[in-house]
Amino acid sequence: MLITKSRWERFMDTLTHALVGIAVAGISGEPFSLSNPIYLASLIGAQAPDFDIIAQLGGNVTYLKQHRAFSHSVPGLCIWASLITGTFYLVMPGVSLLQVFFWAFAGGVSHILMDYFNAHGAAIIWPLSKSRISSHLLNVFDPLLLALLLMVFIQRWTPGETSIAVFVILSVYIYLRYHLRKRSAEWLKQQFSTDEIGRMLMMPSLTRIFFWDFVIETEQYYFVGQVGAMRPIINIHAHLIKQRVSSLTLEAQKTAVGEFFAAFTPFSYYVEQTTGESMEKQVCIYDLRYFFRSKFMHSAIVLFDQDELPYDSYIHTYGKIMKHPL
Repeated sequence: MLITKSRWERFMDTLTHALVGIAVAGISGEPFSLSNPIYLASLIGAQAPDFDIIAQLGGNVTYLKQHRAFSHSVPGLCIWASLITGTFYLVMPGVSLLQVFFWAFAGGVSHILMDYFNAHGAAIIWPLSKSRISSHLLNVFDPLLLALLLMVFIQRWTPGETSIAVFVILSVYIYLRYHLRKRSAEWLKQQFSTDEIGRMLMMPSLTRIFFWDFVIETEQYYFVGQVGAMRPIINIHAHLIKQRVSSLTLEAQKTAVGEFFAAFTPFSYYVEQTTGESMEKQVCIYDLRYFFRSKFMHSAIVLFDQDELPYDSYIHTYGKIMKHPL
C-alpha cells in the first residue's frame, strides 16, 4: 500500500518493477532503447497497475480500498494496455498497435506477478474474487533482490542473456525464500506442538530481511511474533485470548469499517471497551498481521451510543486517524 511507504521505498519499488519490465522486453532480442516501442510499452506497462494512485484524490481510505484491486487484475491489465496503445497511436504514429498492446500487457503481467509474491498481494482474478491473493514470500521492497537485479544490468550482456539472467535470479531467489519459510514454519510447529494450530500466516518481516512475521491461531489464543529465517529464533510480540463474538461485536462487523477489515485482513481481532463517565461502548478492531514498534499498525474503532447503536467510526493507520463513514 503506497501510503505505508517512504518516498525512498516507493522509488525502489518502482525501480524494481522497471527492471523486470525491461527484462520482459529483452525477450524480444531487440537492443535496449527507450525510443524502441517494445521497451517503452513494456516499461510503462510494468508501472501502469500502480497508476491507481489517483484513488488518493478520494482520500487515504479510498486508496486503501482500491489499491491492488481492479488495477492489478487481468481485466485491469487489458484496460491499461489499451490506454497505453491508444497513447502510442497518438504520439508515435506508424508503430504496430498489436505489438504495443502485447508488450504493454506483458509488462503489466510482470507487475502483478511481482506483487503476488510480496506481502500485500493483488486481486489478480478480479471479478471472480476481489481478495488480494499473495504468496507472502517477498517484501514490497526487497533490497537484496534489487541489488541482485542491478548487478545483472550493469553487465554487458545481450538483451536475451540479461532477460534470462533476471528470470533465473527471480526464480532461484523466490524458491530460496519459499524453502526458508517452510523450514521456519517447522520451527514454529515444534514450538507450539502442545497447541492445536488452526491457522498460521507467515510473512516477510517489516524490519529484518532474514526474519518472518507470523500470526498463529489456536483454539483459545492468537500468537503474534517473529521467527528467524536462518536460525530458530522465536520472539512473541502478542499473546491474545480469543474473544467471544458478542452482539456488540456483530454490530461492529456489519458497519462499513467492519466489512472493510473483513476484506482487508484474514486475521482481525475485536476488543470491546467501555469509556468515559457516560459509559459509552466501543469496539476496537486490529489487523494482527502487521506489528511494528510495540503496536498494531492498522486498527479501527466503532463507537456506540447508550442504545448500543453505532454512531461513528475511525481507521488508524501509520499514525494517521481517518474518519470512516458508517
